[in-house]
Amino acid sequence: SEPVRISLKDTAFHPKNVAVHEGQAVRWINDDSVAHTVVATSGASFDSGTLDPGKGAFYETTMRNAGNVAYHCTIHPNMTGTIKIVP
Repeated sequence: SEPVRISLKDTAFHPKNVAVHEGQAVRWINDDSVAHTVVATSGASFDSGTLDPGKGAFYETTMRNAGNVAYHCTIHPNMTGTIKIVP
């Protein structure tokens, strides 16, 4: 199946909350004018590194285990999002 797309724009994740199935990928795309990161806070372990602006930079990872994942941008700590992974 296609990855679920999350846009990084206006210093926020759009959409902020998503639901995916186990084994489905999530792709974050930096559509903003500043750099961002995508780092798991709980429920999973991933770190995109810096996604530079204006170059279509993206990070993609597959969600493996049912449950809730919280994540944030380390550059902008108020930028948060959640992923609900369903079996």
